Amino acid sequence: MVKKRWHSSSYLLLLIILTGSLEAAAQVRPADFSLLNRLEGTWVMKTRHSTVVETWSRLNDSTWHGKTWRVVGADSAVQQSIQLVRQGNDIFFMPSYEGSETLTPTRLKLRVLKAVGFVAEDLNNDFPRKVTYRFKDARHLEARVEGERDGTIEEYIFQYMQEP
Repeated sequence: MVKKRWHSSSYLLLLIILTGSLEAAAQVRPADFSLLNRLEGTWVMKTRHSTVVETWSRLNDSTWHGKTWRVVGADSAVQQSIQLVRQGNDIFFMPSYEGSETLTPTRLKLRVLKAVGFVAEDLNNDFPRKVTYRFKDARHLEARVEGERDGTIEEYIFQYMQEP
């Protein structure tokens, strides 16, 4: 009786095919950039002491611009400016935080882009390391920002509702 080696079996071929198809399925296609059209408009999250407002507008066929404010009474302060940019075969989520020591925006690469939202990450960056936007329905958006600052893991969750 001859033993069949595992690496010469059809299991290896199946494993290679599955690995390749999973990798291809997880890639973001530049043609899917239009899925970001759902961001258009003003998104609001009310808290006990303030309101967080995020606005998105499309600048051109390869760039979205967003801005986040915190509003307390009649006062407002810009928290961050964001760009979603298609560059070649990649799409980047690039936030610039107010009061940041560096003026260069962080570049998080979109790893997933679907009709229900997107995931952007840069595992070599401390904060933010991962940003997730998920549309719960036509008027509700959840944004999660994760990362590490000063040795502490932080996660912020924003439950936005779109203004009519």
